Amino acid sequence: MIFRALRTRRTAQAGAVGVVALLAGLMPGSGVASDTRVIDADIGYTCAFGSGARQVAVNVSAEFPTSSPVGTAVRPEQVRLGLTLPHAALTELPADGTAQVSGSARLATAVTQNGTPTDVMWQQLAVEEVSAAPDEDVVIEAAGEVPTVTPRSAGDMVFTAGALDLDLVLRSGDTTAPDPVVVSLSCTVDPDQQPELGTVRVPAPIGEAPDPLATPGGPGPAVRERAAAPVDPSVAGAGDYDPPVPADCTLIYGPVETPARGAHGYMAGYSNVNKQKAAMVFKDPGHLRLQLNSATAAYMCPEGKSLTWLKSEATLDYDGKPQMPPATSTFLTFGFMPTTATLELELTEPARIDTLAEGPDPVTRRRPETTTSTQEMNLRLYDVKVNGTPLDVGPACRTVRPVKLVLTGKGSTGRNPATEGYTVKTGGALTGFADIPAFSGCGATEDLDDVFTAAVSGKGNFTKMMQGALCVDEVPLNCPEPPRPLPER
Repeated sequence: MIFRALRTRRTAQAGAVGVVALLAGLMPGSGVASDTRVIDADIGYTCAFGSGARQVAVNVSAEFPTSSPVGTAVRPEQVRLGLTLPHAALTELPADGTAQVSGSARLATAVTQNGTPTDVMWQQLAVEEVSAAPDEDVVIEAAGEVPTVTPRSAGDMVFTAGALDLDLVLRSGDTTAPDPVVVSLSCTVDPDQQPELGTVRVPAPIGEAPDPLATPGGPGPAVRERAAAPVDPSVAGAGDYDPPVPADCTLIYGPVETPARGAHGYMAGYSNVNKQKAAMVFKDPGHLRLQLNSATAAYMCPEGKSLTWLKSEATLDYDGKPQMPPATSTFLTFGFMPTTATLELELTEPARIDTLAEGPDPVTRRRPETTTSTQEMNLRLYDVKVNGTPLDVGPACRTVRPVKLVLTGKGSTGRNPATEGYTVKTGGALTGFADIPAFSGCGATEDLDDVFTAAVSGKGNFTKMMQGALCVDEVPLNCPEPPRPLPER
């Protein structure tokens, strides 16, 4: 039997993050909340099948912590979705044979704290393969890990369910049948339903009064109206934001805080190790989570040149840690000894991203912009082998201080094309140099600090990272899963 693929039109939904959406809202904080309880919620949905809209009962079960301190990551565990799909509604299923059904699910959830919601997508929930017998409804289950949310202030966090998307893979039990068919379904919560999943208490720290300016507040610091501090308008960079603006430019507006917009994307690239005359390759893209345009200011510079400054912040997400995926490389240490090591780079705090956009060029009408990303990262080495023989360097072989890395990207915006070069939202090449400090704590049975310092540490190590285009909240383009870039030399 030939299956005809039918795809329902689905509007990409990247929910609007509230104005108090936290920096790294899907990232863990200091530790993970514990002391849990299991929730089990039955929610009525309406799904758009090819044969028409049908009501479907969805069961959501998960294990939630009962409470979490401020700054501690909350991750629902053992997440499972169960639902029964009407066989008659899936017109792609064979009428006279058994089919296998698998696929993936995405559940939009909202986390509301102090009256402000933050959207969190539970995506890549795997639908376990089941058999669909003729004329019988199809019972499926989807399960997987979901992101963490870190409360930045006290106040109960309420989790609620939203839109559900399914991508089902249907394949015939007949081995001679053609290729599988993918069916996409969009489901919305029925208006009469109460889609609350659970509540996590977030008490105020002992001995600390709640910040009156943090309300209403979500899982993150509230964006508050900033009182205009007395500043000398002739001094560029006045205020505590310190924008990287030339000293001969005059501040004419701001700096002021603005509601940040959440985004995520990927980054991969190379970083030279000058002493080895080689490079470490970060082939597996690091997952970036960003808060875009959290502050702005405007300047007038000599010769009538105007500048707009925008501040953003970013962190990394690898297995719940703010780091790049580990990178393993082999070098000829001191020019003759093959040495393999795995490198771990972990942010000490969110990276700061400064964008300076110029006024439009009088001829091309394009707006040049320069973006600078500044981050400090702890560098650790492990799984070291010398000429194939393991070398026990211990768990704390790292640089004596964080590596400071400053990356710069240049581009422009306008028409035909809309962007050229690097911009934060569309991605591109970021380049810069990093100094690698001396090493400490290397060697389980002997002191190897000087060996690694001599082999790796040094100044001016060129780095080139390729950032992919971002998935930005409320913008369907590149969502929900943005492109993953390849390293480029």
